[in-house]
Amino acid sequence: MSFVLEQSPTFKHPVSIREVLDGGKIRTHQFTAIFNRLTQTRIEEAGMQVSALQAAIRRGEEIKDIPTRQIADEILAGWEGITTVDGEPIEMTASTKAQLLDRAAVADALVETFFEADRKARAKN
Repeated sequence: MSFVLEQSPTFKHPVSIREVLDGGKIRTHQFTAIFNRLTQTRIEEAGMQVSALQAAIRRGEEIKDIPTRQIADEILAGWEGITTVDGEPIEMTASTKAQLLDRAAVADALVETFFEADRKARAKN
């Protein structure tokens, strides 16, 4: 099979969000993220930003600029499986995207899932 240089601009991947409930219980939610494909250069830049953030946290440094939400905003092109409490699909708009990325753990989960998918693809090559 030949390698085709052109790719679709996005890919879909399931994302799990773990939410803390009363009493220390954990509930897991899932939806499908539609991720933008990034260039190799941008993947490396974003990976270095995330690594630097994690290292600063481990060292106990004060964090002034946290790139996770910005990276999540850059990679998230859409979604499937996010609904209202009545089960109606929520369309992605600038407002609903900002609301999603402001929920605890969501931006982190999106970034982790994106990079994990990239690592798995590389491992199979």
